[in-house]
Amino acid sequence: MTRRPRRPAAARQPVVALIEPRRLLRECLATWLAGAFPDHQVVALPSIEERDGVAAGLRDGDLVVLSCDPRAAPDGGMRAALRARVAPGARLVLLGDGEDPGEVVAHLSEGTCGYIPTSFSLKVATEAMRLVQAGGIFVPADCLLRRREPGEPGGPTAPVPPPRPFTTRQAAVLEQLKTGKSNKRIALALDMKESTVKVHVRNIMRRVGAANRVEAVLLALR
Repeated sequence: MTRRPRRPAAARQPVVALIEPRRLLRECLATWLAGAFPDHQVVALPSIEERDGVAAGLRDGDLVVLSCDPRAAPDGGMRAALRARVAPGARLVLLGDGEDPGEVVAHLSEGTCGYIPTSFSLKVATEAMRLVQAGGIFVPADCLLRRREPGEPGGPTAPVPPPRPFTTRQAAVLEQLKTGKSNKRIALALDMKESTVKVHVRNIMRRVGAANRVEAVLLALR
């Protein structure tokens, strides 16, 4: 009896694992990722609890995209646990609404390889993910510029103009706040999600040390 030669095993496709609790966004993001990474297997999961079956099979070069629900508090332990369960070479990217430099640094210290604000376009987000998958680290440039302090290596030297206190999107939201608009009306005016407006308002209040929206406007005007 002659033995048939064994066929070579098919090469394993690299994986992009998406974790997004909101169904509509999960399906939209999965469709986008499938188009952005056509040579990858895209796996979409609704929660971090359902990651184990996928995480066990993640290998070097795979990409994990973890989307933060703005209605839930950030869970650093969740990211650390995910980081510990995947292969050392698998890359973790976080999608979030916040753009605070301190928060971005905290994400990176927990093993995140890239932080992409949801205010970015799909094109920029795609290139950022490709950079991370190639072994790089992606941090929004605006966050780095705001984090530098006078006297630090690479930081500004006196005399320098005062740093811009708000991001472009925060400044746009602040202008709408001055008119007394609600978050819903601001979202319609700026073509944003209402949840994104809430995050920007919270960050504006935090940046100026305000207890409410009215106080934030008054302090910002000063």
